[in-house]
Amino acid sequence: MSPAQVFKVYIWLVDTISSGRLTKEDIDRRWSHSSINVYGEPFFPTRKFHRYKEEILTLFGINIRCNRKSGYYYIDSDNDVHSWGDMRRYIVSAFSFKATLDEAEGLEESILFEPIPAGTQYLTTLMRAIRARKQLLVTYHSFDRDTDSDMFFSPYCLRVFKQRWYVVGEASTHPGETRVYALDRIVDLHMLDSDFAIPQGFSPKRFFDEYYGVFRNAEPVLLRLEVLPRAAQFLRTLPLHHSQRELGEVEAAKYRREEDTVLFEYYVAPTFDFVQQLRTFGAELRVLAPLSLAKQMQEEALKVLSRYNDTPDNLK
Repeated sequence: MSPAQVFKVYIWLVDTISSGRLTKEDIDRRWSHSSINVYGEPFFPTRKFHRYKEEILTLFGINIRCNRKSGYYYIDSDNDVHSWGDMRRYIVSAFSFKATLDEAEGLEESILFEPIPAGTQYLTTLMRAIRARKQLLVTYHSFDRDTDSDMFFSPYCLRVFKQRWYVVGEASTHPGETRVYALDRIVDLHMLDSDFAIPQGFSPKRFFDEYYGVFRNAEPVLLRLEVLPRAAQFLRTLPLHHSQRELGEVEAAKYRREEDTVLFEYYVAPTFDFVQQLRTFGAELRVLAPLSLAKQMQEEALKVLSRYNDTPDNLK
């Protein structure tokens, strides 16, 4: 097998064993029907199985163990997916999804994807520059300008948000400032020989901790939302921010404006992208605090309404 094929088998094993309690016979049966089983093996060879288990532990830190009494294989709870770092989880998730697609041969027309923005071709160079602490010469085209601009850039870290990649660092056009740039706005880049130093105490996680996405045009505040039950289900399954907290009935009763609503609190900056996300809930969501944001949402809702005031009667 090529290294790429072996890696697919690693992911297949982790994905398969994570799906539930399985004996070696269960694993053999699934392996015999897998499209990743390129040699058509009727079972997963025992020696190869144990070798791959050790290699998975070394590569991913994932410990596949066996309950000797029941014969079931499982992922050690100290090494389950939820305890991994974000980067490892992201990479393994991506490869796991690719393995799933490989199993779904013939379903290409039945699985629809969002378009992936441009800029990912620069990821390798950016990662090398971040690791080596090397500056870049970047040609960038901002949405706010009609022409391209060149800048020397010191990359500190990368961020993925809503399928878009961003790079964080200092540009020669804004010295002393740490800014965020979208990879799909990069026209060209080259790594230079000149070194740079990341500011002392800079932490990518802390840089974004109190923000929703990539905008940092506001200060964090205590934010309270009142939402209808249907919207609450979405927020429970996919929180807007890691600080999200659902208020209990006694506490919620102090602030509730309508019956049968659910209240959530956040400590987050009401940035441009966060406010945009709130708008996607339409009339199912109301901002209770801070009052300044509630007024902003009200004013913008009225502006939207005014744009439809002259709608012809035959289109209403």
